[in-house]
Amino acid sequence: MEDENIAGSIKCPHCGAANSAESEYCTFCYKKLGSEAEKSKKKKTLPEKPIKSKEDGKEAKNFWIRIIIIAALFIFYTQWLKHDKYFSFLDYVNLAFHEPGHLVFAPFGHFLMMAGGTISQLLMPLICLIYFLKRNSELGWQLCLFWIGENLLNISIYAGDAIRQELPLVAGGVHDWTYLLTATGLIAHTPQVEKFIFLLGSATIFLSFYFIGRDALNFKPLKL
Repeated sequence: MEDENIAGSIKCPHCGAANSAESEYCTFCYKKLGSEAEKSKKKKTLPEKPIKSKEDGKEAKNFWIRIIIIAALFIFYTQWLKHDKYFSFLDYVNLAFHEPGHLVFAPFGHFLMMAGGTISQLLMPLICLIYFLKRNSELGWQLCLFWIGENLLNISIYAGDAIRQELPLVAGGVHDWTYLLTATGLIAHTPQVEKFIFLLGSATIFLSFYFIGRDALNFKPLKL
């Protein structure tokens, strides 16, 4: 019975002889090998099931987290399309950086002092963006890019108010953008300036969506 040890052979259930795994009938007793051969063939032909690892689960989780973030931020962005002169909860944070900016830039002349509030509320998210870039935190700097875009939306509303001056001023006095647009000779083009800043902010926001979505499709790990 030396043939029983042949690699890839199956034993005949009737006479015990060794046969090729591809054989349908025994070459010694000529009886049908039956289920033994069929099982052997199935083992060879059935594809192996992919083994799911914990990493696969993490990648799927990271993908959906980014998709949810994009959806939530997009809904947030649409508030500026639905409401005139929309002021979001994030604008309270922007305002906290806007006002000290006038004092910071005061030593550099009156024009920069008036522009200092706008500069400061854009400078802070830019500093945060650079910080997260240095840490290789993709989602961190992408959210800061969105923050810059959201700041521009807020600034566009402030700039658009330069003629009517309906918005309440925190410290009173001269309206920043009334002065800035008058000094630059653009006061007659206030609606166009407002629209330009709003479109620039929207483009920045959608650029942040692009980067977040790109990393979602590449299943990049989340790092803050």
